[in-house]
Amino acid sequence: MVSYVGNFNFNWMTNYIYADDAAPAFPKGTVIHVTAWYEYAEQQDQWVGYGDRTVDEMAHAWINVVYLNDDEYKALTEERKAKAAKETTGGN
Repeated sequence: MVSYVGNFNFNWMTNYIYADDAAPAFPKGTVIHVTAWYEYAEQQDQWVGYGDRTVDEMAHAWINVVYLNDDEYKALTEERKAKAAKETTGGN
């Protein structure tokens, strides 16, 4: 799982932005699947369909993509591993 919004609040749905050093990085050929689900337990008789209203199905996954070549990907992952190791050992 790359990202999970478990306590959705309509007022903060504009963007969920990763810090530069925390943004997911995937190797060439990765396929990303987006899954969304809704809880309408309080509205048993509510018809849900496509639309712009907040009661309509509104699953959007707008993803910014930056393409890295193999060398750039390798350098990024090595840099992140070194940073994580340094933080784990207290910088020594």
